[in-house]
Amino acid sequence: MATTVNSDLVIYNDLAQTAYLERLQDVLDVFNASSGGAILLRNELIEGDLRKRAFYKIGGSLAHRDVNSTSGVSGTKIGADEAVGVKTPWKYGPYESTDEAFKRRARSPEEFSMLVGQDLADAMMDYYIQTAFASLGAAIGANAGMVATGSFATDHKKVLTKGMRKFGDRFNRIALFAMDSASYFDLVDDAIDEKIFEEAGVVVYGGSPGTMGKPVLVSDKVTADTIFGLQAGAVTLTESQAPGFRSYHIDDQENLATGIRAEGTFNVDIMGYSWKDTAGVNPNVAALGAGANWRKHATSDKATAGVLIDLTPESDEGE
Repeated sequence: MATTVNSDLVIYNDLAQTAYLERLQDVLDVFNASSGGAILLRNELIEGDLRKRAFYKIGGSLAHRDVNSTSGVSGTKIGADEAVGVKTPWKYGPYESTDEAFKRRARSPEEFSMLVGQDLADAMMDYYIQTAFASLGAAIGANAGMVATGSFATDHKKVLTKGMRKFGDRFNRIALFAMDSASYFDLVDDAIDEKIFEEAGVVVYGGSPGTMGKPVLVSDKVTADTIFGLQAGAVTLTESQAPGFRSYHIDDQENLATGIRAEGTFNVDIMGYSWKDTAGVNPNVAALGAGANWRKHATSDKATAGVLIDLTPESDEGE
């Protein structure tokens, strides 16, 4: 008696995963470069729930030496701390379709696998952005020294320089501004309104919309009424476990069908900030977006991810 088994059939796990990887690879390098290196997307296998890296803390400085003194000097200890990133899991699907749904359109059922794989890559990029800025908003927002306030109505283009001032003489480290679309168009509208010269209907505008040559990431996954000024390496998202794809037959329904689902995990690391051990493991976006779950481990604010510019109405009076 001959019975058909799985090895006799074409199961599209590989096709879905290939479509996912191809779509994701198309945007990874572009994203890393286009963000000025502020948001890094990487792949690396990482063990455990947390990634901990120890480092020394010295923060020394030079002082005057009295060449005519015989006074004794005392030693100073150096310190140590650790940078902690956290692993967060995700799931996708399951999505299910009958074979008939594609056959009636003169399509092969394998098209279902390709569509799902490509959509997963798009959903992953969307979720990366959401997670990155939830984490950045929480970590930076809990550090008062790197939070500026302002409004376009009051400060106009200076709303960005108010944030850059937080970096002091290291302001050139800011590699990227990020904001939601409403804030971006407020910035553009302000640049149009604040025209620098007008004569006989001829208007000269001040070049780019006030970003001082810095690239701008515009995404509605960025918190509303918030602008981020980020330096290179501000946030690193690392796909830290190989994503899993599962294609399965659905044989107990009226029509033969196929289902596909996926799951995976990535690590979140914020420059200058650490995930608190007391915050637990396997956080969701809400937990990553809670300032109480992050602490600053960098000695200097200038060595942290960046600045947060708060544009909420109650902040309109300035800093």
